[in-house]
Amino acid sequence: MSLVDQHGRKIRKLRLSLTDKCNLRCHYCMPVDQLFMNEEKYLSADEYVEIIRELQGLGLEEVRLTGGEPLMRKSFSEIADKLGALNLKKLSLTSNGIYLDKYFDVLSRNRIFHLNISLDSLNEENFKKITYGNYLNRVVKNILCAHEQGFIVKVNVVMMKGVNDHELMDFVQFSQDTGIEVRFLELMRIGFACGPQNDQFISAKELLDQIKTKYSLKPVTVASDSTSFNFVTEQGAQLGFIASESQAFCGQCSRWRLSSDGILRACLLKDDGLSVKNTNELERQDLYQSLLGMKPLLRPKEVAHAMNAIGG
Repeated sequence: MSLVDQHGRKIRKLRLSLTDKCNLRCHYCMPVDQLFMNEEKYLSADEYVEIIRELQGLGLEEVRLTGGEPLMRKSFSEIADKLGALNLKKLSLTSNGIYLDKYFDVLSRNRIFHLNISLDSLNEENFKKITYGNYLNRVVKNILCAHEQGFIVKVNVVMMKGVNDHELMDFVQFSQDTGIEVRFLELMRIGFACGPQNDQFISAKELLDQIKTKYSLKPVTVASDSTSFNFVTEQGAQLGFIASESQAFCGQCSRWRLSSDGILRACLLKDDGLSVKNTNELERQDLYQSLLGMKPLLRPKEVAHAMNAIGG
């Protein structure tokens, strides 16, 4: 048995959500009054290990810890230690960066060196407006500290027309000044962002066209199943673009997602999934094969479930 579907796509990456909780309320992700699930529904550290060990036997190579905000999971250190012992090819983290400095030791000892940090504005007032949180200085400080300590940091920016697109060149300059890669993400039609925010969408092509008016861009080779396409400028800025809406990459997708309450999904943009809760290994082997047939070849238009509940 192996995790290769009928279209030849090999599942080698897992996005592992540790919690749906978050200490920000980014307006494209969730409402201010968002309710979160009871923690009793969470998979335990041992359940995560059991499932990932099985998937390793079927070809899984990489796991990314996500949320919500994964560092809000009370047992984060325990989970990281147990997953770190599995000797995955790559164990990484997506975070909003607020608690990052509290976990540098945990991340280092478990070889979680690849960090994707969300940062949608470099302006304090705009950061508050987007996230409903007054944490900009703390997040930037933690990003720079992680970079200085040798972590491989990527900054993820959800670029929105009329919201933060005026900061585009500021982020290019930030990458040039710090040596940290900045990736621009298109606003995705997921959950809370499906309706009233449609007029805020700006494509990766529009962003590229703007950047090209000031900078010369050299393409960078990336893996065929990468979510981003990348460039460097002559001044040293490292830029990535994740064009999930306008240039979907479903044909090369190598990812599954496991939510904190045990729903395994073949695609971020599919509501349906299969529960691994209260199942044995034999049942899960059948479940894994069933899930291979649930991965769409063409990108669904939108999905209703909340982004914070399935992981970034």
